[in-house]
Amino acid sequence: MAMAASAGYFAIGFRSIQIIQVRLRKPDYKPPFIKAKKIPREDAGYRVTDGNIAAIDFGTTSVSIAFITKGDEKVTTLTLDREDQSTRVPNAVLLKKEDDGKMKVVAFGSIARKKFTSMRSSEHHTHVYFERIKMLMRREKAVDRDTVVESFSGDKFYLVEVIAFILKYLKDLLINHFSCTVKPLKTTDFDWVITVPAIWDARGKRMMREAAYL
Repeated sequence: MAMAASAGYFAIGFRSIQIIQVRLRKPDYKPPFIKAKKIPREDAGYRVTDGNIAAIDFGTTSVSIAFITKGDEKVTTLTLDREDQSTRVPNAVLLKKEDDGKMKVVAFGSIARKKFTSMRSSEHHTHVYFERIKMLMRREKAVDRDTVVESFSGDKFYLVEVIAFILKYLKDLLINHFSCTVKPLKTTDFDWVITVPAIWDARGKRMMREAAYL
């Protein structure tokens, strides 16, 4: 999914995630940067558009996604938690290891947190849980494509992959929302915006852009 970076301010949020030091062992594979390497280099700046716009806002502890389409008079924030009708939910994601070796998002937000905390210990080896990544990323001096994070279950992943899982999940939620309306829209029908923490250096911002292209 291609998302254009703005001059702006996006943010991710997860709790108790540990930044793995360089001396520790990294995952036994290389990051999937085949797509990311094709990202066009564009200078940060403002862009004027009269089309459909979708924006993902990663906060320190929560996340939301908003959109505006042609003809709309105001921005709409998508409901992310149907149980309490919340438009902003905790930055928590629960992944499940599939039989083919791939990972699948099974829950997000407060639902992910509830599922993980109520999960039997025998299920932990098939699931991976992350929460409030951004808090630790802010303290990290060098956040880039090689940064590794450890989940609550002990699995190690490249940070760019974790962000990619979350961005894709949120993107799919929005597209599924429009598939049920009178004007179904595709990913490519939107100009995408992702907030990037202002304190990140060029490598960190580049990594966020790469995650959006994975």
